[in-house]
Amino acid sequence: MNNIKMLLDNNNIKLGFKAEKYENSHLIDACETEWSGTNDEYMRSEPDGTIWRIAVEADQISEGIVDIHANFVLERGKCSNSNVSILIREQQWSKDNFVLMPAAVYNGNRFKSRDIAYPPQVSETEDLGIGAQAVITDVPRLNINEGISEIQLLTRDLSTPAIGCYKPAKSRGLWLMTQQFTVLGDSGIKIEENEDRSSAVISVAAPGVRRDKRYIICNTKFPSEDKGADFKEGDSVKLNIRLYLFRCSRVQDLYDYFVDIRKDLTGEVKLSNHIPFSKAWDIQQKKYNEQNWEDEHGYYSVGLRENVFADLQIGWVGGLMSTFPMIFEGSQLSKERALKTFEFAFSGGQDKAGFFFGCGHQGKWYSDNLEDTDRNWHLIRKSSDALYFTIKQFMLLKKQYEDFTIPKKWKDGTRKCADAFVRLWKVYGQFGQFVDSETGEIIVDGSTSAGIAPGGLALAGQFFGEKTYLDVAEASANFFYENFVKKGFTTGGPGEICQCPDSESAFGLLESFVVLYEVTGNRHWVDKARDMANQCFTWCVSYDFKFPSYSTFGSLDMRTAGSVYANVQNKHSAPGICTLSGDSLFKLYRATGDVKYLELIREMAHNQVQYLSREDRPIKALEGYWPGKNKEHWSEKLMPAGWMNERVQMSDWLEPIGEVFYSSCWCEISNMLTYMEVPGLYVQLDTGFICVIDNIEAVILENGYKKLILKLINPTEFDAKVKMFSEKSSDISRILGQNALWGCREVNIKAGANVIMEFIKS
Repeated sequence: MNNIKMLLDNNNIKLGFKAEKYENSHLIDACETEWSGTNDEYMRSEPDGTIWRIAVEADQISEGIVDIHANFVLERGKCSNSNVSILIREQQWSKDNFVLMPAAVYNGNRFKSRDIAYPPQVSETEDLGIGAQAVITDVPRLNINEGISEIQLLTRDLSTPAIGCYKPAKSRGLWLMTQQFTVLGDSGIKIEENEDRSSAVISVAAPGVRRDKRYIICNTKFPSEDKGADFKEGDSVKLNIRLYLFRCSRVQDLYDYFVDIRKDLTGEVKLSNHIPFSKAWDIQQKKYNEQNWEDEHGYYSVGLRENVFADLQIGWVGGLMSTFPMIFEGSQLSKERALKTFEFAFSGGQDKAGFFFGCGHQGKWYSDNLEDTDRNWHLIRKSSDALYFTIKQFMLLKKQYEDFTIPKKWKDGTRKCADAFVRLWKVYGQFGQFVDSETGEIIVDGSTSAGIAPGGLALAGQFFGEKTYLDVAEASANFFYENFVKKGFTTGGPGEICQCPDSESAFGLLESFVVLYEVTGNRHWVDKARDMANQCFTWCVSYDFKFPSYSTFGSLDMRTAGSVYANVQNKHSAPGICTLSGDSLFKLYRATGDVKYLELIREMAHNQVQYLSREDRPIKALEGYWPGKNKEHWSEKLMPAGWMNERVQMSDWLEPIGEVFYSSCWCEISNMLTYMEVPGLYVQLDTGFICVIDNIEAVILENGYKKLILKLINPTEFDAKVKMFSEKSSDISRILGQNALWGCREVNIKAGANVIMEFIKS
């Protein structure tokens, strides 16, 4: 044990233990002790004479990696409404340290913050225009000013129960990992800085109690209803943590280290088969044609048209994304309607600057200003998505139909959009977050909202043979890498989070780096894609959260691994990436040979379909719910077949844990894109390596010199049509480009049946 204490001392860390007592969630008493390096430590509370004994086990797993197990036993007295903690005291701290709590806190969330109710929109003059400081909403964060500086969360607020920090002055990194819960429920995880920021305490508590206040949407001051446990003499609880102490010379090293350890305490994920991708597609295509088709004006809406934002949005949550799977995989009716959607979008759907209008509703076009949709605000993310997905679909149409002529109006409109990005870049050297759709001027500065724009421009350059588009694509992608990726966060992808760190812009930028590699063949884009992907891992749930048994998700045995947290403001995970298939991860696996990217897309894609409401398995939802509302003001309803909701609700920031709100959401599109862009079965012919991504199983029967024979099993109650991608290991460096699964080999497997597949290796 002495060698472990010496290791901690050498890293300026003191290990300690604490017990706290509350009245409701307000702290009224505490006692603590520092670890001396022995097996037993004691804490005594002076007011009531209670004594805690802490049985300590500390094991060095390998160099710089330590397991600490602390069994807290109440030896004398009783403690009601109390909890106990392991403390990690950082004695040489700095405000310059980069604090990372996966999916919740990036660089300590040390940004300028505004108290703005949901949906937030910056409006103060100092927050607008070029050079304005980035603004986040009222989310848990470390203080950029003087005064109290702490973040108190529960393990369920994080994609992985962990906290990390990079200390640039010392070139050192730290990760602390723990588990979701103990016998007392979900644990707490907290960081607290002292007044001059020269020291900090990281703690893990059982059970988790957020003192006085907890976070709900855009509000860190909501009263906490957390309670401690009631301990009587002899009661005990065990807390386990793992500490990683390592050399860390840049922020990216913190992320790279995390990718390799994120499952150390939870183990590998076991996937559960629900419904094949092809059957989910059938249900969703039917739903889209029955419910999302707007017949009067002729387009697919992103929602059910209840309001401006649930009708036609050109990007972000649908629009010219939803047409893609319809053209790729759809029936003749779906293809015809997808093309009509294009015709509608290019018939008056662009403003004078060349950017698209953000929203369409009842035949009129609207902006993205959340307070006044008649103002010319445009979320640059939307035109970025529109440009990217439009070119992908032009390329698909060329593949599908040799004699298909893309209408001049569509091509001219696409060029107009690409030209608008070129002008924006040449004037400002960035794309901003919100622009004036009429003048092309930046309204809100900064952010990686347009993270996918370089990918769109690169494809536009390839499709139109226009070098300027590719030049701007490369320059802007390098700008994003230098100013955001290297700093350890991306921001402002969604239109209603101000400039909070988010996953959507991160995955959009990953898409751009991969596309630039495919278009240019330059491997330095692969290196940038690796860095971005490793940051994306922090947004993805690494384990299967244990939902309350009484919750909707608990009763359905929902699995959370591979779901993706949205951003630090909207504290929910979601079924997939908003709004992408994630095939960039599959392509990155092929470009690098690193199987961790394949494993992540496998978890994402495989688990998405379980969130689809079906006639045989409807998902219950809440309508009209809001924190603090009485039960009579909201109700429970079953979502119709084909609906998917964006919530994978592990946190209590809005709806109760394990519940969803009653709505049809963008994740339906992500699920459809996954079926068309991510193979259900990946096979390496020469090595015999296989990866099953769809909801089937595979067994190798023969791996010989000339052939590979697989037994494919469909354990579900639905017939499956599985897309397969096979190649030799020497082929993985081959660039796929767009629409790689068009015309791929498919296999049909009846429900509950199996088939034998033979692959020739020559």
